[in-house]
Amino acid sequence: MIRTALSFLIAGGLGAQGLPALPPIPEFGRIPARAELVPLRPYNPEEGLSNRLPFRWRGDKVTETLDSWDLETGAIQTDSVLLVADRIHYTPSTDEIVAEGHIRMEAPGLRLRCERLKMDWRKQVGEAHALVLEIAPTWSLNSDKVAFTSLRHWDFEQVEVSPCPQEKPGWKAKASHLKVDLEGYATLQNLWLWIKDVPTPYYLPWVMYPAKSERTPGLMPPTIRLSGTTGWSIGIPYYQTFGDAVDATFSPQYYSKEGMMWGGELRWSPEPTHQGSFLGRSIHQSSDGQYRYHYALKEIWQREDGWQFSADINQASDTLLESDYGSGMTAVNRATYDSSIFLGKNFSWASFNVTASEQKSFFTQADAFYSSDFPNSLKKQTLPQIQARLFPISFGRFYLDGGVRVGEMAYQLDLGDGLKDPSYRWNREDIFTRLQGRLGQLGPFRADLQLQGRFTHYSATLHNSVFDTSASNGGFIDPAQSAAFNPMWVDGDSANRALGSSRIQLSAPPLGRTFENLHFMGFQGDLKHVLEPFVALTENTNYDLAGKVPRFDEVDSRPGVDGSAMGERSIELGMKQHLLGRPGKGSDYLDLIRWRISTKYHFRPIILADGRIQDGWGSVDNDIDIEPNDRLRISFRRSAALSEGAGDNSLSAEYKAGDGSRFNLAMFSTAISPFLVRQRGIQAGGMHRFLDDRLRLEFSATYDLALRKFSTGQAVLAYVTPCIASRLRFYRTALNATSSVSRENRIELDFTLRSLGDLVGWQIR
Repeated sequence: MIRTALSFLIAGGLGAQGLPALPPIPEFGRIPARAELVPLRPYNPEEGLSNRLPFRWRGDKVTETLDSWDLETGAIQTDSVLLVADRIHYTPSTDEIVAEGHIRMEAPGLRLRCERLKMDWRKQVGEAHALVLEIAPTWSLNSDKVAFTSLRHWDFEQVEVSPCPQEKPGWKAKASHLKVDLEGYATLQNLWLWIKDVPTPYYLPWVMYPAKSERTPGLMPPTIRLSGTTGWSIGIPYYQTFGDAVDATFSPQYYSKEGMMWGGELRWSPEPTHQGSFLGRSIHQSSDGQYRYHYALKEIWQREDGWQFSADINQASDTLLESDYGSGMTAVNRATYDSSIFLGKNFSWASFNVTASEQKSFFTQADAFYSSDFPNSLKKQTLPQIQARLFPISFGRFYLDGGVRVGEMAYQLDLGDGLKDPSYRWNREDIFTRLQGRLGQLGPFRADLQLQGRFTHYSATLHNSVFDTSASNGGFIDPAQSAAFNPMWVDGDSANRALGSSRIQLSAPPLGRTFENLHFMGFQGDLKHVLEPFVALTENTNYDLAGKVPRFDEVDSRPGVDGSAMGERSIELGMKQHLLGRPGKGSDYLDLIRWRISTKYHFRPIILADGRIQDGWGSVDNDIDIEPNDRLRISFRRSAALSEGAGDNSLSAEYKAGDGSRFNLAMFSTAISPFLVRQRGIQAGGMHRFLDDRLRLEFSATYDLALRKFSTGQAVLAYVTPCIASRLRFYRTALNATSSVSRENRIELDFTLRSLGDLVGWQIR
């Protein structure tokens, strides 16, 4: 929960910030200026009282006596204060001002209205009745009476505060007493939160907040939640500053069923080009004694000389900590707890960088590929890697570029309790150079050439020849069935790999045909169909130990030009197509449909990214993008393996309505997985608006065809008003991660108040 309305009031509203400068005298509201503005001059008893007033004034009627001055329907002003009222009485001997009726007062950081005001004009001491204090941007504070010893020390009685601009606010906070010292702190008594005209259980007998406009240490509003799994929870965050560039928030949270969770965040920003933060949470669960944690470090530093440094360290005991102890849904289908460090600089002709990274994945017995031989978790690390890259240099019609990578790679496996956790480390040095460009052109026919040389040294290789095209494993490697096919077992001999790679592509002239005045499926106008056929030959040298090369990244698995494999010898036949359309002559053609189709024939068997062996006719690849207008987009990707009748497919569609509603649908079937496991499913999502956008329905779901169940999904029904949002949410999660308090289904009911955040949360799991 973020700071409450009163923290905004005290820390930002009453402080001298955000208000516009006072308007010039000729723009005083709507008051008729019948009396002239009188400039200040030295006092002369013969000239009358108005010429010795400590302010400038204007009004409908002015009455002067020996020691009093009355102004009706007017205004007075100094360099810092403006006062407008129906009647203003001033006594020079005491400097006392009494204003009545439709009073408006403005000063730096202050804008208020009231019905009666009495104050010492010079000392700025006094009191006001029936007060309405306006706080930028939309906050307002009502009080029966306020006394002030200066414009920075206030004592309110019977206070109501709300950010809602309407006459009857959606929510408000009431307090019997509010004392504010804008040089220090504020204290409240009997703070009570109301929604509409209904009181809530949110009540605090006494609260203290920092009231300075500057960053000030102090307690923040408490957070209260209810969960069927973790029980009641309450937390009172504390904010602390450490100079002008560093601050921290300490956020302990007590859960009635699980105990205390310790957490906090440290932030720093010493200069505009340097900032960072550290976030941490940990809990020792009472229910099972399990210790769970999550910490994240972010650091960004960009020097003026071009050097850049960034760090994103994200570590956790499991992937469901934030889901179990937070109000949001854990991200799925991606590595949530990846970490990376980058240091580098771009020069005019090259780039240089040092990187380190780690990807951590968790596995359970519910995973389709799990077995007793498979690890509980895996860390994939780069510790570190130095990379230099040469930008393309022109040589006539050709360009030369290259690069070098030197680094240490590692796999760390967690095999469970009682078993030794193996760790595999190896060094890799890789260097390549590439020449690419136009080989020649004869009329409309064109030939493009790519040549590449690559040398890679491995200090260790796989224990067994896992990626072996001659292995009799049915053409697919399953690491869960045999430890011999473990792609993370890297303790073999060192090896040197030298690879030559080439690709030549021949492009035929585009062929096109125009269809005029066409009427088809709601389209009316001219269509133009353009074909661009091509043929490409790829030849890569073979490597005898290809089956023992660790497949850590693309340097290992796709080292050739255009992402080709070791030992690949293939021919690719393809065609690019465009369907262009226009409403009629005189208009420009728009690219409505783009379709690329190609197929490869492999003269030698290769290993695909998922461990399958490919030989002969490899696949038919289809890429289709359809955008008939700015509301609809359809995309289709298919890579069909001809020999096995299987392939990778994805079909997605997105539609946007004029009122902002949208719908997304995607179907996917893929064999590309870091753990050699096929994934198939359907994803759907969208949002629909009702009742002038006051009622919204948002939904998303993923159905796993292999497991035959919904792996993730959520539906949110929200009713939104200018000041209150009510949300009913249903979650379903079946993630590949360990968690002792996680459940597959969850229902949440949240109330969010404008500028206050979540009032209360209720969960059933």
